[in-house]
Amino acid sequence: MKLQIVYDNSAQPGFKAGWGFSCYLPEFKLLFDTGWDVRRLLYNMQKFNIKLSQVEKVVISHSHWDHAGGLPGIIQPHMEIIVPESFSEHMKEEIRKTASLKAVTGREKISDGLWTGGELGEKIKEQSLAVETKTGLSVITGCAHPGLENIFDALAPAGKIEAVVGGLHDFADYQLLEGLKLIAPAHCTKNKSKIRDLYKSKYLETPVGQTIKF
Repeated sequence: MKLQIVYDNSAQPGFKAGWGFSCYLPEFKLLFDTGWDVRRLLYNMQKFNIKLSQVEKVVISHSHWDHAGGLPGIIQPHMEIIVPESFSEHMKEEIRKTASLKAVTGREKISDGLWTGGELGEKIKEQSLAVETKTGLSVITGCAHPGLENIFDALAPAGKIEAVVGGLHDFADYQLLEGLKLIAPAHCTKNKSKIRDLYKSKYLETPVGQTIKF
């Protein structure tokens, strides 16, 4: 299984950076988040040779502009858009005008080998994903506003968590990362350098253009 970073604050040569996050899972034909600038998102997808016609599911972690801003520019009738239930009714109604909508509350399996942890958090509601690999679960986060421990707790019943990729915001409970095989903090992660220093052998940068294999 592989994951391609198509939107992030930094980029490899030939790709375009932008504040926000998005990644693509080819095996599931799934785009997770959209960044905010759809022009940069589409440019980076084209560099990966990812066509919108290939994308069957779009999962939005939360409603902040840097994660959902690109959605209006990519949404198409054949897509299923998966959002937290707390999305505004207006936004959900706009999505329904173009594509099918799935609003999630609790943990559920949304495809073979793919789970959402459901809507978590208090002030900022957010969902994260877990992908089943041969050896365990790989967790994908947008910003991890609900707290990584809460995200792990929500997804743990689906299997053993062995990797995390995505934004971790101001996460500092470093012992929670013990036992993971891969740690790839992205986007809004405030303490990247500390995480890198603690887990050098497991740490991976996430610029746009990066392909992560599990």
